[in-house]
Amino acid sequence: MSAPVKGNITNSNSTPGGYSKTYSHNQNTGNNRLLVVQITHANNVGLGGNPCTYNGVSLTELHTTNRSGLGQRMSFFYLVDPPTGTHNVVVSFNQNMWNPVSVHIRSFTGSGGIGNYERSGASTSPNTKTITVSQDDSLIMTTSCSVNVILTQQIPQGTNRTFVTHNTNRQVATGAISADAGHSAGSVSLTATSGSGTVSLDRVEIKGLVGGGGDTGSSDFFLIM
Repeated sequence: MSAPVKGNITNSNSTPGGYSKTYSHNQNTGNNRLLVVQITHANNVGLGGNPCTYNGVSLTELHTTNRSGLGQRMSFFYLVDPPTGTHNVVVSFNQNMWNPVSVHIRSFTGSGGIGNYERSGASTSPNTKTITVSQDDSLIMTTSCSVNVILTQQIPQGTNRTFVTHNTNRQVATGAISADAGHSAGSVSLTATSGSGTVSLDRVEIKGLVGGGGDTGSSDFFLIM
């Protein structure tokens, strides 16, 4: 087996000011490609009928969760075998969106797709939860939301990973991901901490390739919008 190869990243924390927002993103060249999009925004506006596309192709919705206690919706979309090169991700809403939206877009090559996922609402910090990794060499991505500043995203518990902080009128930690080596199959404990109060913790398994043969190397190209 081989772990997925991390590719290009686009982050945005902007206000659409309309029914949709367009983000330019460059998908890496390579085999077994995967594109993922994490979105967090105020829950007074919902996503549209075709909520997330890349190069005009609809992404698959893994989940959209209404966190009423935080006043936020948190979503995860993905596309298997997206076209390479620079294309537009378009996120659509069911009415004008006048609040800031957190968007994290990440490309992979050498990926076996999406594995297991778990969602947990806001719990007292530190919020420690588990995810069952379905196969060796998988990576884990996390997203958290809190009223207060988010201090850490730990994958696994005790190992801090880098993340981007966005303000959606709540605090969002997005883009945290495992180290390149990946995890062995089985239960993995993860932790999110905030400065005070409660913090949510969503986690998704990004599968590697069974039998290996994936791309080598790593590219972390950031585009901030």
